Amino acid sequence: MSDAPGATRAGSDGEALLEVRNLCKYFDNDGGMFGGISLDDEFPFVTRDGTNVRAVEDVSFDIKKGETLGLVGESGCGKSTLARTVLRLLEPTEGSVYFKGEDLATTSGEPLRRKRKDMQMIFQDPQSSLDPRMKVGPIVEEPMKAHGMLDDEGREARAKELLEKVGLDPQHYNRYPHAFSGGQRQRVNLARALSVNPDFIVCDEPVSALDVSIQAQVLNTMQDLQDEFDLTYLFIAHDLSVIRHISDRVAVMYLGQMVELADKAELFENPQHPYTQALLDAIPVPDPRSGGRTALLTGDVPSPIDPPSGCRFRTRCPSLIQPEAYDMTDAEWENAVEFQRAVKRRAFETTDRSALRRRYFDDAEPDGDAGERVDRALDRIAAEEWDAAERLLTESFADASVCAAEEPAYEVTPEFGDGRHYAACHRNREAAVAAGEDADLAGAADEPYAADAKADD
Repeated sequence: MSDAPGATRAGSDGEALLEVRNLCKYFDNDGGMFGGISLDDEFPFVTRDGTNVRAVEDVSFDIKKGETLGLVGESGCGKSTLARTVLRLLEPTEGSVYFKGEDLATTSGEPLRRKRKDMQMIFQDPQSSLDPRMKVGPIVEEPMKAHGMLDDEGREARAKELLEKVGLDPQHYNRYPHAFSGGQRQRVNLARALSVNPDFIVCDEPVSALDVSIQAQVLNTMQDLQDEFDLTYLFIAHDLSVIRHISDRVAVMYLGQMVELADKAELFENPQHPYTQALLDAIPVPDPRSGGRTALLTGDVPSPIDPPSGCRFRTRCPSLIQPEAYDMTDAEWENAVEFQRAVKRRAFETTDRSALRRRYFDDAEPDGDAGERVDRALDRIAAEEWDAAERLLTESFADASVCAAEEPAYEVTPEFGDGRHYAACHRNREAAVAAGEDADLAGAADEPYAADAKADD
């Protein structure tokens, strides 16, 4: 694969092999004996309220034939659920998944089973994904047998050929998985996925359980096989150095939604979403003089049962936009947001007004209406009315921001290459308006991740 900036295996007019539109996957949260049960002060005292875990919500993207789309995000953000829903290993709640023009979301039974021949998956754990009671040869042959490909001799010959192509000895055909190292087991998984000549492979963190030196070997093998067999990858990882090595484009996911998507060089050199910037800042730098991380995130990831309104990242975002009703300096606004989040987390024990002012507003304290609200919150804290203080600060600052009022969806002018750059951050609002586009970019929200489509006006 070319290492040139912005290089992509598929051309700008490449055919989209996979098209995902407004895909949602919800899980019921009322399972089990006590699932969804809440206690009330009035009769009947106990109620059951069914709620959904919104694991994947309104996700859209394309993958062109022959390219690799990298998918990154924190653990629990919905990456693996998205991948399994795309392959119909999980039933989608809403949305469409078009593979070669056919909607998999409405396909079932024998037609879906035949489609699975063209779509395969490599799982994260190379040990648990292989049956320890089966030899490597039958493991590789099993998909071919399920789809009625070749006879016994033909399947054996192809299995040995594939083992050699993934870097193993064909004589390993009769060995059990426990006789292999982790990297070798993952090569067996790769051979099994290739056995039915697929066009599309989902790689769910395939090298995260391997040593760094083995990771590079497996990644290079996957790239060689991609060129040889004209494969298309959806590559999931939490290691951005791995994503940078293998991907053509990169999508960033947070709390069930995609927040940014761009060509690899564009995303790494010109990130436009604060969450992407924080992920990039977390990459270790082998230089003790680098000063460490500068975009450290605070707070917990919100619950997918009740995600924040507007931008889902706003409760942790270091660049929350100030409400238009206030006229605070940047330092005053940053201090107000930090104070509001600290009260929400109960991050301090003291209730002394002077101590809190020195701690959070020593360098810059807002005045006017904003300062009055801070004073009222300090009064509530001094009276140990924490809930009232939290409610006042949240309604005054966090909920009053445009970040809470509207879901962001913007096209960004790329600085590296000419590929499409999508960023779900309201900081791009002014640029979108200046470019003569609708500030809400309804077209981008409906179809934000197409490989080479243009934003709707």
